[in-house]
Formats: sequence, C-alpha cells, structure tokens
Amino acid sequence: MRLHTYLKRMAFAHPFFLCLYLFLSFPSQAASVYSPAVRQAYEATISLRIPEGRRLVQQELIGNPDNAAALLVANQQDFLTWAIQQNPEVSDGILARQEKRYQRLSSLKENSVWVSYALAEVRLQIALSKLLQGNKLGAAWDLRQAYLQYSANARLYPDFLPNRKTLGALQVLIGSVPDSYRVLLNIIGMQGSIETGMTNLKAAATKSNPFREEAQLLLALLQHLVDPEANDLAAESVLKLSRQSPDNLLFSFAAMHVLKKTRESDLALQVYLVRPQQPGYLAFPYLHHMAADLYLYKGDFSNSIRSNHLFLSQHKGDNYLKAANYKLYLAHWLGGQSQQAEKHLALIAQQGKTKMEEDAYAERFIKEQPNPNRYLMLARLQYDGGYYEEALQVMSQISLTPETSPAERAEYYYRKARINHGMHNLPQAKRNYEQAIAASQHTSLYFAPYAALQLGYLYQDEQKPQLARQWYTKALAYKGHPYKNSIDGKAKLALQTLKKP
Repeated sequence: MRLHTYLKRMAFAHPFFLCLYLFLSFPSQAASVYSPAVRQAYEATISLRIPEGRRLVQQELIGNPDNAAALLVANQQDFLTWAIQQNPEVSDGILARQEKRYQRLSSLKENSVWVSYALAEVRLQIALSKLLQGNKLGAAWDLRQAYLQYSANARLYPDFLPNRKTLGALQVLIGSVPDSYRVLLNIIGMQGSIETGMTNLKAAATKSNPFREEAQLLLALLQHLVDPEANDLAAESVLKLSRQSPDNLLFSFAAMHVLKKTRESDLALQVYLVRPQQPGYLAFPYLHHMAADLYLYKGDFSNSIRSNHLFLSQHKGDNYLKAANYKLYLAHWLGGQSQQAEKHLALIAQQGKTKMEEDAYAERFIKEQPNPNRYLMLARLQYDGGYYEEALQVMSQISLTPETSPAERAEYYYRKARINHGMHNLPQAKRNYEQAIAASQHTSLYFAPYAALQLGYLYQDEQKPQLARQWYTKALAYKGHPYKNSIDGKAKLALQTLKKP
C-alpha cells in the first residue's frame, strides 16, 4: 500500500495522523528563501561578475522557479547591465524580461516578506530602466507603485532591514527635492524626509542583513549628495568598502565617483588602477571616461587621451560622447596638438545627445567659449582635481586689464574664490566670491549664483544662519543661467537644513 493512501486512511482514525497527513501531503507555502545559492548569486552580481551570477541564480531557479529572492537577483543582473552599459540595442529585451519577472512575482500565491520585497525592488528597477530610456511618464508611474509597495512592506514587516534600505533611500531623495515638487509628491502618496530616510538607511547599514554593504554604499552616496559637510565621511566610507572588497567592481566605481567629486584625484586614480580587471566582470566603459578626467586634472594629457579613446571604443550608448570629445579637445589643446584639438571640437556637435549635464556643458562650450583662456582653463582643471597650490600658481600668471572682458573677469574672481575656499583661505575666498558677483552684473553667467551659493555654505559653517539664508536666497533669485535647476535645488536643500533648530 502506498504511503499516501495509508496515511489518508489513518487520518480518520486519530487526529495525530490527520496532522501528519496534512503535513506530508501539502508542500510548504514559503518557496521564497534567501538560500546560500541565492546569496552567492547576489554577491557575484553586486560585484559585477554578472555571468557567474546568472549561472548561479539560474541553477536556483531550475530547482525552485518560484523563489522570489532568486527572481529579484536575476532582475538585478539585467538592471545593472542596462544601467552601466546603456546599450540601446539590448534595452528593449532587458525591459521585457523585467516586466515578465514582475508579472511572475505578482502571480505567486505565496504570502511572504521576500515576495513583497521583490515586487517593490523589481518595480523600482523597471522605473529606473524606463527613466534611462527617456520614458519619464512610465518611470513616474512605476516609481509611485514601487514606493507604495515599500511603504506597505514597512507596515507589514517593520523589522525587515532590506526594505528599510531602499525605502530610506527613496525618502531621502524625495525629501531633498524643492518644496514645490515635494507637495505634488505628497499628494500622490510619496512622502519624503531626509531625517527619516537616513534613520532607515543607517539601520540597514549597521545591523546584520543580506544587503548590509549595499546599504552602506547607498548611505555614503546620499550623505555626499545631500550634506556637503559629510563629504569627507562619505569618501572615507566608500574607500573603505572598496578596500574591504577588492573584487567588487561596483564598489570601485562608487569610490572613484565620490573621491573624484570630493577632489581626491590621486586616491581616485589609485582605485581605478587596482580595480578588478580579470575576465568575468561586466564591461564598464564609463570608468575609463572618469579616469580620463582624473588624468586631465593632473596634466597627464597623454593618459587622458588614451583613456577617453578606450572609453569611446567600448561604449555603445549615446550619452557622454560629447563630454568625451570635449575632454579630448582639452587634452590635445593644452598639450599643444591643435590639429587634433580642432577635430574633437567639431565632433562635439556631431556626436551624442545632451541628456546628461556634462554633455550639455560640452554643447554650450562650443557655442559660448570658442577661444578660452588657457590659464583659466588650466586652473579650473587643477582645482577640480584638488591640486590647489598648482592652480593658484597658474592664476598668478593672469593679469586683469581694462580690456579684460566681463566674462573673463568674473571667471577670474570665481576661480580664485574656489581655489582659496579649497585651501581654507576663507576671508580671501569670501572677497573673491563677492568680486565674482559684482563682475557678473547684467549678465547670465553662472558665476554669480554659484558664488552666492558658496557664500551661503561658508556662513552656514560659521553658524551664521541669517547671513547664510540671505546668500541662499540671492542664489535663487538669479534667472536665465544654465545651471538654474541644479543651483536652485542645492540652495533650497540648504535652506531646509537652516530651518532646523
């Protein structure tokens, strides 16, 4: 007699046998589990060893096709591939696979935290994929649905730290947008708070959970984004992550990004040179574009040219082409190769799109600055790299005369202000910022609003909120300059922090 038939008959003889029959006859409802195989697949994926991650997660899905945790990791592999490479030839296929996984997750009967969390994460990744494709309306709808799912998860599973990781990041980002936009977000159910978001992120970053390092990475990136005073801490955090996980290419990228933004160019270049380069990693062309900037800052024009050519040979997308040609123009021009410089100057107009800020800047450059001042350009690049002494020495070779144009005069004072600010010569920096503002009168140059913003930061650091508020408000008052949205966003975010006691 089969065991199943035997148990069925015995079930009616005693309640114990009834329980045993039910236990053996019906599989567990919780098919989704963060198993060792899923963990290994995730660790390979987050390190950008995508082929290895795909192999591991497919093995898990063959045995357990309804494991929401495995479906999430599989989706993350597609999302990272698209976000990093931005190859339009494969974008439609990647988005279709993500949509299919979301439908699969939605059809699962299992009622568990992993299913709920995977639904939110995959929906968010779909939203970001659509945004990268330029589908802003579709991205906004999916982002709202993802946010509502995260919020529901927080109520149902308040102690599930992975959910607090991403919910916290969204709360910080929503809380940092200007008031006028945040009102609209609140109306459609997306409420943000920098303080609440950081609390959630810190919980996920400091307590044991499967995605703790990912939370630490997000925390550092968002600290860098919303709090200028936390730049050193953010740089230290991402550098520590990259050194603790030398096989993680994503952490190498994040460290390069933050160190570059905080003008720690030599450290950023070190990270680039020791990044994992062996076979099996996802190709990451943008790293070479970043390295080209870092070499340009320190005056290593030949390596800058080589790195940007390497980027252009590997990159399949439309973004960053104008920026790469602009930097190639600068490297050739500053290196005394005028013929090659002119070639890349012409290519700025011919190649790529202007969706990214650095591409838009390159496009404006060919229209607004056909004959740049060599010394000002050198000083600017050296400042961007954190080479302040060298930049100040170059600035000393510039002499202002009555014939100096208003634009060049304004930039001269602005560059001196930024350099002195970086060197902590704060009284001189303040004087130079005010001189840049005065020289920019009756123009649409961005030096004045940027100078006002920086003066706000200086007085806020000095615990002079009234003066800081005046300068932030002045920064907001400038109209028609090319960085209006960026400067206004930073000034409004700074004003929010002044409201706190």
